[in-house]
Amino acid sequence: MKNKLSLGNTFWVLLIAAFTTGMGNGSVFGAAMMCAVGRGPFESWGGWGMEAYNPSTFTGFIDWVMLVFGLAFAIITGLALQKHGALEARGQSSGTW
Repeated sequence: MKNKLSLGNTFWVLLIAAFTTGMGNGSVFGAAMMCAVGRGPFESWGGWGMEAYNPSTFTGFIDWVMLVFGLAFAIITGLALQKHGALEARGQSSGTW
C-alpha cells in the first residue's frame, strides 16, 4: 500500500490548520512576554505599515515569533503525518490501546 498522507495530500491542512495553530501559539507566547516584561527594551511598539514586521519593534518581534511558531508547528505536523502514513501503509500501528 502507498502512503496516503504525502505532502501533496496534506499541503492545505499543513498550510491552513497547522500554520495558523502554530501562529496562535506564538501569539500566546507574545502575550505572556508582554505581561512579563511590558514593552521592555523596545523603543517603539511598531504597529504601522512595514514597521509591524520590523523585529526591533514590539509588534514586529511578536509577528516574527508568530511566523516562526507557525512554520515550526507545520513542519512538526507534516513529519508526524508522514510517519503515520508510512506506518499505516505498512499495516502497522503506532501504538496500542
